[in-house]
Amino acid sequence: MGQHQVMYLDYLWKTLTQLGNDRGRFKPLGLPILLAIVTLSTLSCTTSPPSPPSTQSPQSPVVNPTSPPIQDDRGSDSPDEKPPITSSVLPQTNAQGDYTGKSNHINWRVVDPDPKGLNCRMGAQTIEQVWNPSAGPLNIGSWPATGTLPPDSTFQAALSPGGFILTFDSNNQPWIFVESSSGPEQTNNCFIRANTNYIEPVTSTR
Repeated sequence: MGQHQVMYLDYLWKTLTQLGNDRGRFKPLGLPILLAIVTLSTLSCTTSPPSPPSTQSPQSPVVNPTSPPIQDDRGSDSPDEKPPITSSVLPQTNAQGDYTGKSNHINWRVVDPDPKGLNCRMGAQTIEQVWNPSAGPLNIGSWPATGTLPPDSTFQAALSPGGFILTFDSNNQPWIFVESSSGPEQTNNCFIRANTNYIEPVTSTR
């Protein structure tokens, strides 16, 4: 209730009191004054300021939290997303010894003790076709061995169009495409398994 309304009601009440002292004048005027007081009190208690217009923004689109993660970057070729070729952080591994994550470390060494060497595999497709998203799932493990890397030899990994070295096959196993190697056969242009049983990252080639 506003201050002016309180003052007005107080004035009416005093007037009513004065009129009440004169019974002759109160009878014709008492009822209209009482009605005026009740009406003003009701309006003062029930009137509320209008609600401000809603400023709520439209509902944002819902992002599906169950969308499968993208394992590698075969189809990404944005220059802004490419990391520097040299990396100071060595790749990490999971519980199975597979190298994981978006690594760009290119220098590696063969630790597979097999004297026959580590198989390097490649299919009929070119590497450009393999790294194209339209190639679909890759069954690299069944591709023929086109060369071997002897134990303790070093090699350099090729970066995919997205700037990373790992390519995942249809079994979600990581592979590295060999760009060049130091072995006597100088095997290259083929894939080797990216697992601690076969290879390890090194800070530089020898």
